Amino acid sequence: MALIECYECKRSISSEALVCIHCGAPMAEHAAMQAKPASSSTISFGSLPRNKAVPEVSIAPTPEPLPKVMPAATGRRRRQEAAQQAQQPLNPDGSRPVEGWLKIMVFLLPMVFVWFLLRNGHSAKQRLFGFGWLALLILASSLSPK
Repeated sequence: MALIECYECKRSISSEALVCIHCGAPMAEHAAMQAKPASSSTISFGSLPRNKAVPEVSIAPTPEPLPKVMPAATGRRRRQEAAQQAQQPLNPDGSRPVEGWLKIMVFLLPMVFVWFLLRNGHSAKQRLFGFGWLALLILASSLSPK
C-alpha cells in the first residue's frame, strides 16, 4: 500500500482506496481512464463526478418573468415621503410654516439658524422677520459700551 495523489483535490490517499477520503472522487474510474490512450482524456475543472444512480433534475423555464424585487425599506421610504408631502400644511399665503424648533433656534442663535429660512417654501415675510432679528442683534452688540 502506497500513498498516491488524488487527481481532484491533490491530497495524499491510499493506493488501495476506491474513493478519495477528502473529496469523494472515485479512484477506480481514474485508474481506468489512465489506462486508456491519451487521445480520449477528459479535462476536469474540480467538480465532483456525477452519480449516475441519482436522476438529473431539470428546471423548467418560467413562462413569464418574475416580478422585480425591491427591498422593503425602499417601498416604505417612498410611502413615508408621499405621506409627508400630503400631510404638510401650508399657510394661507401658500408658504410652508416655520417649524417650532427653527423658531426657537433662530431666536437663540440667529447667526447660525436664520439661514434655514432660505430653503424653498418660506415666504419673504418669514425671511424678513428672521434676518431682521439677526440685524437687530448685530446692531445691539455693536452699540453696546465696551
